[in-house]
Amino acid sequence: MSITEKNGFQQWRRNLNSRIRARRIDARNQTLYGPHAPQFAERLWVPTAELQYAVKAGSAKDSARVIDQWPANRVIRVIDIDTIRACLQHWRDGVSWEDTGIIERMMRHIREHGKVDRLSTLAQVEARYDELDRLFEAVTRAGQLSPRQALIAGNVREEGGPLVHIGPDGAPYFGRKGHHRLAIALAGNLDYLPAQLGVVHVDGLSGLMRLRSCGPGIDQRQPA
Repeated sequence: MSITEKNGFQQWRRNLNSRIRARRIDARNQTLYGPHAPQFAERLWVPTAELQYAVKAGSAKDSARVIDQWPANRVIRVIDIDTIRACLQHWRDGVSWEDTGIIERMMRHIREHGKVDRLSTLAQVEARYDELDRLFEAVTRAGQLSPRQALIAGNVREEGGPLVHIGPDGAPYFGRKGHHRLAIALAGNLDYLPAQLGVVHVDGLSGLMRLRSCGPGIDQRQPA
């Protein structure tokens, strides 16, 4: 288990709560948008090359929420995100983690807030980035990131995976959750990224249908 993952009881409790949430949200969306409505924590195989932009438009708990407002003023380029940039420097250019500045940024956050991603010491932060190096090597050998259900027993669909919103133009936008996995996909030149559906703009519902037909694991209707 990753050092940043929930423990067994925490994961079991999240799975239970998420199944209840999925049934409620799925039922409401089907009433409003029909049988092909967005599903809570739905897995999408998003073409990595299409994830050029990122936006904070809702949390993972807002998954499958259909919205009619879009925060266009908060859209930024993925490569301008500090964590993504540091990972690409490390895996593509061979820069040490320390020299990318990401270790010091993590430690500064810990000093100010006590912890980050369940990490609270330098040793834990260093162990986390050693773990990410091993994951990058394993993923590049396999040529694909594994979906969450293949990694965590009982996981609800793709909950906990990189978050991807669907904008009013039907394009996918990185939802600022799952930075390291997106960076692995970019640095490893992976064709697709397994992602958790975030919010969907009402004008982008057709884009959701398109993304459902992408990737190696086409599974439009996913049981919770």
